[in-house]
Amino acid sequence: MLGVGVGSGCGAEPVEARAIWVDVFTGEGSRRIHVYDRGERYDFEVYGETAPQERVRLGPRGRGLVVRAGDYRGAWIGLDDGRRLPLLLPPSMPGAASFQYAERGDALWWLDDLDASLSLVPLAPGLGLERDVDGSMVPLREPLALSWVVSSVDAPVLFARHADGGASFLRYPDEPGDALGIVREATFSAAPLPGAPTQQRSCQSAIDCWTPVGLEPGGELAITTSDRQSWQLFERRAPELAGELALPQPLADAVAGGGLGLLQVIDPWVSVWLGAGQLFRWDRRLDIVDSVPVFAAPPLFWFTVERGRALVLLSTTGPTYQVDAEALSVVSLETTDCALAPGSAPVVSPSGRWAGWTCLDAQPAVGEPDLGATSGVVVRVSGEGLERFVGVPMSTLAIDDDGDLLLYSIESIVTDQVDGVAAASRPRSLFVLSAQGVLTRIDELEPAPTPVLLEAGEPSAYMQGVALD
Repeated sequence: MLGVGVGSGCGAEPVEARAIWVDVFTGEGSRRIHVYDRGERYDFEVYGETAPQERVRLGPRGRGLVVRAGDYRGAWIGLDDGRRLPLLLPPSMPGAASFQYAERGDALWWLDDLDASLSLVPLAPGLGLERDVDGSMVPLREPLALSWVVSSVDAPVLFARHADGGASFLRYPDEPGDALGIVREATFSAAPLPGAPTQQRSCQSAIDCWTPVGLEPGGELAITTSDRQSWQLFERRAPELAGELALPQPLADAVAGGGLGLLQVIDPWVSVWLGAGQLFRWDRRLDIVDSVPVFAAPPLFWFTVERGRALVLLSTTGPTYQVDAEALSVVSLETTDCALAPGSAPVVSPSGRWAGWTCLDAQPAVGEPDLGATSGVVVRVSGEGLERFVGVPMSTLAIDDDGDLLLYSIESIVTDQVDGVAAASRPRSLFVLSAQGVLTRIDELEPAPTPVLLEAGEPSAYMQGVALD
């Protein structure tokens, strides 16, 4: 069972993470965004006394957030330095993102609805961006018509597919003194490229675990596939060598044996693949393929850690694996029963050493009546094994490299629906679960968080969080 410390949070381990939420609008005062920042909490006004349709989105690495009200107006708010950059964003479209963060969290970009050209606002300080007459930041532009764009995890580099079938590596400024423009660093003629770079991070079966575009974290090369039968290699510094990537025999056998999926490119030589019940690490320079069998029940989740230079693959039943440039390792093979809480997903620390998630257990305790309430299970995995904490239903926000987990309790009700358990995800209190297993309530979340729109559509999130690396 969870040991709970109740109070203001004094003595609680500060999680190296940031989390944000918007409070409920009462009509009696201004709307505010609240921030949990490594054990401290503060807030700031963004909306005044009106109640527009909110869209608030925390960026990768927690550097800042985008707030928009209405169809076009918005702002990026830096959580490191308090900068506010007014933005004129494209309108939200049903079921589609109007803008994207670069994976580094240091740029925003979108494709124009009319000519598919690229607009990008770099977010690094000291760049001297221009402002339009209305005060909004003037985006940098790439006039080529593009079909899609993928950003690298640890470099200001994009890989983009041209509407005519070609491709380019593009660089944007990220340091004071850089030229304010998007630079084409390498361009390729028409090649077999996927129609869309679906960036999924979970799958319902091992056969469905794959990405059509793997971009090396430093932006040095990309590996792509349009059919999962053959793969193309594009190198930024050697565009003349672009062409089909010859797979080593173990990976070719996996293709023939039922399917192979690329999960991640770790460095210019090492990549991670999944297929035929095996997790593969391929080192092209040494011509070595390592593999381990995957003893994990779907759904499976995989995460980019160590700034793109390692990968964590896990199942919510417990088995967890990690791959980096040097080795492929099993973190834990302990298992547990888990019905993943609706709308929740596992979180992994920046180094990949810790992972955590929450499950719902709709079964009453032995000897207790079934009153329709669920209990919650917090699962935490590290190299020391699997921990299971039973208590109230929770939802995870972030976990840091010390194993401290930031999460919040939720209201959960069992209903007689066709799909079984339905959970109302309204937050009740904010908690820290320390690496030592002590749960401390650090905030009662008053005023209560309200649902917000991450993009167009129905309200989809109460709170957002990310661990800081």
